[in-house]
Amino acid sequence: MVKIYNSVKYNEKSCLGAAVDAVVDLIKNIPSIENPTFIPYEFVVSDYRIDAGLEFDHRNSKYTLIIEVVLRGEPRQVRNKVYKLKSYIADLEQSKQDKKSRQYIPMVVSDYLSPESRRICSEHKLAYLDLQGNASLVFDNVYIEKSTTSKPKAEKRTLKSLFSPKAGAILRVLLNNPNYAWRMANLAAEAKASLGHVSNVRKKLLDREWIEIRQEGIVLTQPDSLLKSWRENYQQPSGEIFRGYTTLHGDQLINRLVGTLGIEQESPLAILSSNSAAQWLAPFLRDFTQTFYADKFGADILEKKLDLKRTESGANVIIHILKEDCYFDGAIQPKPGIYCTAPILTYLDLWNGNDRSREAADFLAGKYFPWL
Repeated sequence: MVKIYNSVKYNEKSCLGAAVDAVVDLIKNIPSIENPTFIPYEFVVSDYRIDAGLEFDHRNSKYTLIIEVVLRGEPRQVRNKVYKLKSYIADLEQSKQDKKSRQYIPMVVSDYLSPESRRICSEHKLAYLDLQGNASLVFDNVYIEKSTTSKPKAEKRTLKSLFSPKAGAILRVLLNNPNYAWRMANLAAEAKASLGHVSNVRKKLLDREWIEIRQEGIVLTQPDSLLKSWRENYQQPSGEIFRGYTTLHGDQLINRLVGTLGIEQESPLAILSSNSAAQWLAPFLRDFTQTFYADKFGADILEKKLDLKRTESGANVIIHILKEDCYFDGAIQPKPGIYCTAPILTYLDLWNGNDRSREAADFLAGKYFPWL
């Protein structure tokens, strides 16, 4: 029977208890493990005490799992624990009398470990386990690897906040200049965001090790990881959808759009989006349906200029009437009078479409995001 000891601070107790149960569930199905016993670590090595340990026998050898609980499993916190565990075990190895009597296996346990956090553990040859079902334990002839796509509610809330429309304006500025060092005030001004909002986004990016803080400012060092995570957690713009039909096409349609679209102050806000924007930025698909982002005024102008007739079927014009103006930020003008969503926003919309749209997203990324 496994004996459980708990000697960590109060605010870590529930996490450690769940971690202990999860470790027990992981190892109990390994028939070659014998005499598992959790032990308290009352002694200190290098001024550092671990959370728990699990001693067991395996094929006539003695092992100890050195378990460290990470309350927040972001990469930055996990990396700090990894370095401490490796230092701790190095001191244990050096101090033990019989060099062959026991082998130590460092393990990080958390409520949730992101793919980046799991990669850090694997790179440093650490076992890991989270309460969502991700696990890795490798020693002797034992090889356990488990992965799941589930995330806890807290992680989902954090990602939703990080990739919200207002935060997205900050992310687009960073992604447009991945190697640029931004002062907080300059970044806030460029993204039309408050310093407080920029500070919150900065903290979340730092926890995931996607940015670095340098003397000259913050620098986005992992643009690929940021954009990949954003596309997986992208929130489609909210608002009303107008579906209509027009008899205009080709040059006739384009001529009507020139002078109708716009993002200048006090003009109607209306820009091409998704596949329609991609046809101007990086042509890949032929799509006869024109899609737009617009405010209410811009949608009314489009309806009149394109002679649109409302329809629920057979629409060849779709207008997303947005609640947030930030989606118009960074719009580009590939031809005088023609405005398209920013390449990053166009990419996100395409990637979250059907299979053909995702192919178009990859094609656009090759032109605008060679680092992806």
